[in-house]
Amino acid sequence: MKPLIEKCPNGCVSALRPAGIVVPGGELNRCDVCGQLVSSTTEQRFTESNQHWDKAEGTWPDDRSYVRLLRRKTRDIRTIGKLLNKDNAGIRILDVGCSNGVFVHIANSLGLQAEGVDTSPQAVADGIKKGLKLHQGYLQDIAFKDASFDVVTMYEVIEHVADSADLIKECARILRPGGLLLIGTGNANSWTRFIRRGKWDFLNDHVGHVNFFSPESLTIAAPRFGFEVVKSVTYSVKFFEKHEVNPVIYRLMKILGEILNLPARWFGRGHQMEVYLRRDPPR
Repeated sequence: MKPLIEKCPNGCVSALRPAGIVVPGGELNRCDVCGQLVSSTTEQRFTESNQHWDKAEGTWPDDRSYVRLLRRKTRDIRTIGKLLNKDNAGIRILDVGCSNGVFVHIANSLGLQAEGVDTSPQAVADGIKKGLKLHQGYLQDIAFKDASFDVVTMYEVIEHVADSADLIKECARILRPGGLLLIGTGNANSWTRFIRRGKWDFLNDHVGHVNFFSPESLTIAAPRFGFEVVKSVTYSVKFFEKHEVNPVIYRLMKILGEILNLPARWFGRGHQMEVYLRRDPPR
């Protein structure tokens, strides 16, 4: 059966070649030009994997996790305000892949005008019950007006999307000139990915991950879709999962990972990344 992704999602004309990294869905392929890694899984397996996310509880965290999430997202929103040179009250923001809307809730609580969109009917219904402005369906099908938003965010979404070019183009259409697209995903050029190879978290086949970006691949792709990268942040280094080694080794490796976190940020080699892209920058 043919693979779900047959050409580079970033618009490169180069062929995809086997990357030598084997995961449950098959060996990954790599673009010779931008270094993008993509799954060789089939469309059927991809569709089955994404059913995992259609549940009413969505991704809303428990109270303890919410505090950590609030701290991280507050930093992101502060960065957005600085890059746009706008107060929160003047920012209209759309969260793509919002699940049941925890980021929409946080953005509203910080004074932004926030909405969300997600394909999961149960999760969206739960968020609407919470009083949030959520839309159910694919972004392209919602048909927002041109230049509707100052910011579009996608947190741990784009790795689920086979045709990411089409999604990014739609984000460009609904963003105002000078608006921001914030992509949060795993960094395929991270030290963690090189260390863990096929065991890297984002290569987890059962949750529908098929498209693996890096700051470098997004920087190459951005101008093709009407954007430029204006800020890139990576963080976190991980060697093992807790169940993989004895507790002493796990603790020692976790301490080493914390020591390496700062140089990982400096060199753009952290496990997680947030990349800020600006639409149609002034010439």
